[in-house]
Amino acid sequence: MAQTWSCSHADWTLLKKESSLMPHKFTLQDMDNKIRTAQYAVRGAVPARAGELQAKLKAGEKLPFDRLVFCNIGNPHAVGQKPITFYRQVAAAVTDPSLLTAGIYPEDVKKRATEYLAATNNAGSGAYTDSSGLLLVRQQVAEFLLRRDGFPSEPKDIYLTTGASEGVKRAISALIKDERCGMLIPRPQYPLYSAALTMVGGRIVYYDMFEEKGWKTTYEELNQAANDAFTDGTKLRAMTVINPGNPVGAVLDREDVVMLINFATEQKLVILADEVYQENVYREGKQFHSFKKVLRELQKDDPVAYKDTQLISFHSTSKGIIGECGQRGGYMEYVGFSDQVLTQFTKMAATSLSSNTLGQIFVGLMVNPPKPGDPSHELFEKETSAIFQGLTRRALRMTEALNKVPGISSQPIDGAMYAFPSVQLPKKAIEEAKQKEQEPDGLWCLQLLEKTGIVTVPGSGFGQKEGSFHFRTTILPPDELLEEVITKLTTFQEDFMKTYGGGGY
Repeated sequence: MAQTWSCSHADWTLLKKESSLMPHKFTLQDMDNKIRTAQYAVRGAVPARAGELQAKLKAGEKLPFDRLVFCNIGNPHAVGQKPITFYRQVAAAVTDPSLLTAGIYPEDVKKRATEYLAATNNAGSGAYTDSSGLLLVRQQVAEFLLRRDGFPSEPKDIYLTTGASEGVKRAISALIKDERCGMLIPRPQYPLYSAALTMVGGRIVYYDMFEEKGWKTTYEELNQAANDAFTDGTKLRAMTVINPGNPVGAVLDREDVVMLINFATEQKLVILADEVYQENVYREGKQFHSFKKVLRELQKDDPVAYKDTQLISFHSTSKGIIGECGQRGGYMEYVGFSDQVLTQFTKMAATSLSSNTLGQIFVGLMVNPPKPGDPSHELFEKETSAIFQGLTRRALRMTEALNKVPGISSQPIDGAMYAFPSVQLPKKAIEEAKQKEQEPDGLWCLQLLEKTGIVTVPGSGFGQKEGSFHFRTTILPPDELLEEVITKLTTFQEDFMKTYGGGGY
């Protein structure tokens, strides 16, 4: 006999109340507010619009341009840089070991591929590695750091990561103990730092880089930022430095590095040294000074004063000359940390099991390229020299060209892969941007995209002095395409000034 179910009015009211507490469809409002408020301009509104325009071009729609030029991100191979033969041959042989007996590769390629395969216990690139990465590659990184700096490194202090970005986020996550903790980050900065800090609930404390000083900071500025943070109740845990600079293209002199180390030591801050552009120094008379080398030199001269200084440095296969962004290879080195702390960082790495194996191998190749006398050395030197010379040539050309455009000025592009020029915007343009609830340089970048197909990033996405406007563009397009970018940008800016009125900034 079927049972019937009855419910009193009181029971029904209680049932409805309980159902309102039951899970419902996940919406934006349910998402952690820290994630919602984080911003990452490099892939923000302008690149998003570029994606829409790309779809229109593919659909055959007529636009003012016939192709997009992606100058918004340091992605060398996407704008025509060719991969380096030695790196790809070793990677191919590791991925498909049958190529080792095909008689198509030089002996040094086969030797290196065989070594990497052995390091994986012949499981190959499809297998997990130790959480901190292949020991062979970490040994190669340690040997590279010894050659670079003249001071030893230990493989146990080196962790291989999925690009430098993973290492940065891992470090920030560990350093921010609670919501009162914060970090000093440069302004302008690469927005990974502000986004990662926001997503873990930390406080952003900016220190300004001064355009008129060649995008450098001062001890007074750092001290003021730290004092303001202290007044605000912020517990500073670390300081980020990007050298060579992204987005500004500046290269720090040794005295700049010493000043930054001294400040961090006095304030007991961990230094996060983003050094992914260390091979990208173009200006004559400039050179890269690693924080590790300068710190070790200071410790040698005064062991007591710097005995507690702590540093985490980052490098990547995505930049430099290699430019292998898609391989997602990177490493981080810890300096001045106890074994107990490193154990905790190892645990953090273990939650991702390991970084991708092929990316780790690309790190090994980056830090241990062919040597003179090796069968692949001559071709390697030819390819890498051509890439570096092209970057140097375009850095000089872009600096020169930008400074000839009305209303635009640029500091010299000494290093990295970017220009960060200042744009003087007419009042009419600023007012229109406010009406559209846009940043003024965001309006400028969007219009540049719509009229020319050139994809850039508004300076507001990196942080900038109040009342100033900038945009970031790469120097990566090959020479002929770069000239097209310069011509289109110049014409656009001239038309923009005519449209909005050239006077009354």
